[in-house]
Amino acid sequence: MYYDFMLNTGDQATLQILRMLNEEPTHRLERVIVAQRLGLTNYQLNKSLVTLNQDLAAVADETPSFIDESTKGTWVGHHITTLLTQRIYLLYLRRASLFPVFEFRAFYDHQDIKASVYAQEHFQTESTFYKNDRKLKKLLKANDFYSISGINQDPEFIVRLRLFQLYYTAFTGLDRPLPQLNDCSDQLVAALQQLFATPMAPTQKVKLETLIKIWLLRQQNQAVIKTPQLAANLHDATYQAVSDTVHRLLDDTLSVPAAEIDYLFSFLLTQGFLALPDVTSAQANFPLADQLTRQFIQQVDDKAVLTADTDLSATDLYNQLLAVNLQFTAFYVEPTTFISADQITFFKRLYPTFDLLIRDFLNTLKQTVHFKLGERMIVNLYFSYMFCLINTIPTTSIKDRVYIFVDFSEGQLYTNYVIKSLRAFSHAHIIIEKQLSAKTDIYISDFRSMAVNVPQIIWLDPPTAQDWSDLADVILAVKQTRLKKFFPNYDWSD
Repeated sequence: MYYDFMLNTGDQATLQILRMLNEEPTHRLERVIVAQRLGLTNYQLNKSLVTLNQDLAAVADETPSFIDESTKGTWVGHHITTLLTQRIYLLYLRRASLFPVFEFRAFYDHQDIKASVYAQEHFQTESTFYKNDRKLKKLLKANDFYSISGINQDPEFIVRLRLFQLYYTAFTGLDRPLPQLNDCSDQLVAALQQLFATPMAPTQKVKLETLIKIWLLRQQNQAVIKTPQLAANLHDATYQAVSDTVHRLLDDTLSVPAAEIDYLFSFLLTQGFLALPDVTSAQANFPLADQLTRQFIQQVDDKAVLTADTDLSATDLYNQLLAVNLQFTAFYVEPTTFISADQITFFKRLYPTFDLLIRDFLNTLKQTVHFKLGERMIVNLYFSYMFCLINTIPTTSIKDRVYIFVDFSEGQLYTNYVIKSLRAFSHAHIIIEKQLSAKTDIYISDFRSMAVNVPQIIWLDPPTAQDWSDLADVILAVKQTRLKKFFPNYDWSD
């Protein structure tokens, strides 16, 4: 969910311009195109350009970031990066007149803090504060703030999830959100980390810190989870250790009920901080995630895209799919990456049989789950399932694998160099043969051979970028031919 609606009107337009520039490979935009897309007048465009350059100067590193119009009608961005765009977004969020109202209603309106005092502390009059409050309520409703795609429709769960999405994506490691809780969250994160099997990556630490701060503030504001979420079989030694840690550190300041321990423990499980004890636990506590995982694996068998001797139980496919489906069904955090449908074509061409599986499963999923599936969620699930298959299914099990034999007259030294370079094409399910065989699909050499009846790639010099591109086209052509043979009734066109 994007929270641009909370920004000041002028900043919304300025941010859109910056995003458009950042998305353009050349960082060039025609003024007239910007005006048409955003519906801005020439005066508004000039004002946005001045504001944007001032703001870029405020957040840039040593290298200046700015936009100029040296050529009339063409805006050119200099040192415009994703990082700079994130910094600008956070700057605009912090200066948004609605943001203090949002934080007050989320964290403080049921504590001993008067709205009039809070408004004054944030440089707003009481009347302005209440006017912004009424505006915010309308915007939250209009932007479906209280409605999510997911199985858990508990109102408090939804609010916390939305809060988490905002603070985790807006601050993105640029700064620590809700700094008044830094000391408390640091203690909890450090203590909980002792229970994890592996050290946390930086992004995991930011994710856990953000969740804990929101979890604490919501409870302090009398907004609590009332219904326990986990069955008794998950109240194991690890669960008890998490509970003991929380009570040891918080009992002096906050009474944490069992349902809240369940909430925290569910987050740790679904986000991969802790592992489920066994498959039985997944079936008992997260039946939908387990069901979807088994349906996907059954579809892999039914579609027969793998060789007959493939043993899926010997792979880690179930566990990786379960991790995806746990997040999807239990604690789905709207992603900010791998959400562009434009990139799907790349994976479809490289992994056509995986694409077949995923597309058919997602179509089935739309008919079977009882909650709304947004377009970004569908795209993100596509990538997640794709990576599960890529990471767990060996190339030798793929029916559309391509066999390549490398044979250079310079001898084994150069042949081995090319073979090593070909490892970069492992994502295309390539198998390098040690000798020419009946399975050979592509022959790579510096001399054409009359004895070879398969496509031949001739490289007289070390391959250029164009040479690799041409090879990729041949590989894809071989795969397409094979796929039409294995699956004659499926549409393999782009």
